[in-house]
Amino acid sequence: MKKSTVFLALLAALGSAGTAVAAEEEGRTLRDRIKSVTSRLYLKSGRLELTVFPMTSLSLNDAFYQKLGGGLGVGYYFTESLGVQLLATYSLNLETSNASYYGRKDEYIPFAGKRSILVGADFVWAPLYGKVNLASEYVMHFDTYLMGGIGLLGAEQTSEAGSSSFGFAASVGLGLRFFFTRMIALKLELKDYLVFNDTVSFRNQERGDVQQQLLFNLGLCLFLLEGDVEE
Repeated sequence: MKKSTVFLALLAALGSAGTAVAAEEEGRTLRDRIKSVTSRLYLKSGRLELTVFPMTSLSLNDAFYQKLGGGLGVGYYFTESLGVQLLATYSLNLETSNASYYGRKDEYIPFAGKRSILVGADFVWAPLYGKVNLASEYVMHFDTYLMGGIGLLGAEQTSEAGSSSFGFAASVGLGLRFFFTRMIALKLELKDYLVFNDTVSFRNQERGDVQQQLLFNLGLCLFLLEGDVEE
């Protein structure tokens, strides 16, 4: 009889505790249960950004040549949203089936997209900074930015002479940066280059043209310097 009484008392105590916890959870909102980060944890103002591009200049709209290469970038942010960056890359040109077809048929491949060297300078505007809560445990910080600038592209122009030349370009782009620590981030960029003063050799004819190159860049960023303190 005594054991039954103790067991019933224990069940009653557990039930009361469970009821109290449930009542407490009902009174808590989603904001109460998930820790909120109300300020920028990773700052860019007054800091130097070094970027290694293990994969860069990946072509998205070139029917003749797929580019695959790497490069380096350096940037500086005057404020949290405004900065500048320099970029230099080198790419290999991999022929597609379209390039092979034209080469067999006419013995001249249009080299408009066969570019190896790219050097560019951009102004950067990063108006959006956000945070994503993963499984209510880890907060991923990111920002998005717009780019606009100029570039210099080196390309092989004619299959007959094997010569090369350079063309100037204007560029616009969109980027996304994921922060892992205060110093390390992952960068993804989509850039559109409009190449001017270009010469296309095709069927024994040369003509000036404006070429559009849509490229994807993937880079690993390293932020240096202490930077400014957010007030």
